[in-house]
Amino acid sequence: MNTYRPSQSSNYWTVAIKLLILILGLLLSAVILGKVFTWLFAIAFFLIRVIVIIAASFIVLHLFLKLLFRVDLVQAIFGQRFFKR
Repeated sequence: MNTYRPSQSSNYWTVAIKLLILILGLLLSAVILGKVFTWLFAIAFFLIRVIVIIAASFIVLHLFLKLLFRVDLVQAIFGQRFFKR
């Protein structure tokens, strides 16, 4: 049976090197993922903004047409059979 144990000084060095590698890896991943998530969130928020503007304008247009001219915009776009399913 092998009862070899590393000396106390070499054990400290390996722990220090492992911690240094861990810190450098975390720093590198934070830099890379920071840039990736910045672009991802910018695109997502732009798309959400466009969708909300389109939906709000559709609702306002629908309400104005319904109140002023009694035209149902939803029924004109989708048809009567769409809601009967």
